Amino acid sequence: MRISIVVVLVMLTSILSAQQSIVPFLQAVEENNLTLKRLRAQADAVIVGNKTGLNPSNPQIEYIYQWGNTNELGNKQEFHVRQSFDFPSAYRYRKQMMNSLNEKAESDYLNAYNAVMLNAQQILFRIIYYKALINEYEIRLEHAREIAKAFHIKFDEGDANIIERNKADINLLNAQNDFAQLASAQQILMEQLQSVNGGQIINFDNEDWPLTVLPSDFELWFNENADIIPQLQSLSIDLYASQYNEKLNKAMTLPKLTGGYSSESSNVDKFKGVNVGITIPLWENKNTVKQAKLNTLMKETELADERLKLYHGLRALYHQAQKMQQVAADYDESLSAFSNAELLQTALENGQITILEYMVELSIYYQAVENALNAQLNYHTSLAQMKAFQLN
Repeated sequence: MRISIVVVLVMLTSILSAQQSIVPFLQAVEENNLTLKRLRAQADAVIVGNKTGLNPSNPQIEYIYQWGNTNELGNKQEFHVRQSFDFPSAYRYRKQMMNSLNEKAESDYLNAYNAVMLNAQQILFRIIYYKALINEYEIRLEHAREIAKAFHIKFDEGDANIIERNKADINLLNAQNDFAQLASAQQILMEQLQSVNGGQIINFDNEDWPLTVLPSDFELWFNENADIIPQLQSLSIDLYASQYNEKLNKAMTLPKLTGGYSSESSNVDKFKGVNVGITIPLWENKNTVKQAKLNTLMKETELADERLKLYHGLRALYHQAQKMQQVAADYDESLSAFSNAELLQTALENGQITILEYMVELSIYYQAVENALNAQLNYHTSLAQMKAFQLN
């Protein structure tokens, strides 16, 4: 009838001595996840779609056959081939804009990839957390059984009254219910893990937290990594694409050229030659350059706004992880040095305290154990959210 704190101590110190890694399991999710496969196909489709419109418009071929109203006049045939071209710089800007849009498609995919992989990582962390809780509650359940059994014996021998016996039974019932709920929650997590793994069963039996390091200086860390965060990458690339679109719209206000070949023949004459034309851009593209400039200005503001929101969001996660790391360390030290579980059990067995006093005092210890595990979970989930962009 001894309450072990070995499980808790292992969970609290495992960040420094983790023996197993979650990386292989994340790699399995990366390979099997159906959402990632869909997103990859979607990104590839966008990239192919961005290549449309780079070439000149299709050539126009025209053949005309006309009947004359007299035999002397005869019939007349015409043949025309025409090709129109935008101003040459337009093709260069289109290609530059396409390259930017392709980079944006890849960046958007990475952002979605990180969201999927972060979800998988959070599921793995919660499974580790529930494994630790279940291990702890197994000990509590066994202990509650022994207490209930002991009080039934005491009641039969006249050393305990029915109220004390009933309290021991209720304590056992509560322990059984808590354990069943934890087992159910863990099963749900295993189903979620199988779902993100493409429906394939994955045997995840790790009980140790992965080795992680919290940056010592957030400002330095953010400045070093801001440029590789997919959300900011995508908006930066979108800004470049908008700038190229602005240049493209300027080029589209320049004259378009048309060149071709024509021939005309009849019973009397035959003519062959080239034709050249120019389109004067008076009305068609009016206000497009102004709109493109305003769109670029909007993209600049959007990027600055997102960078600011991301900075404060990541800093909040950093401070939360920092605080939870300290809380976990404090509980580790306290549970190692000040556990009263064995003293309480001895006092109960010797009749120095009632079973009610014992359960009240023990609940304080139990709460400390759960707070310690919650601190570990919150630390790892906060740090994972903060570093989600480094999963790819």
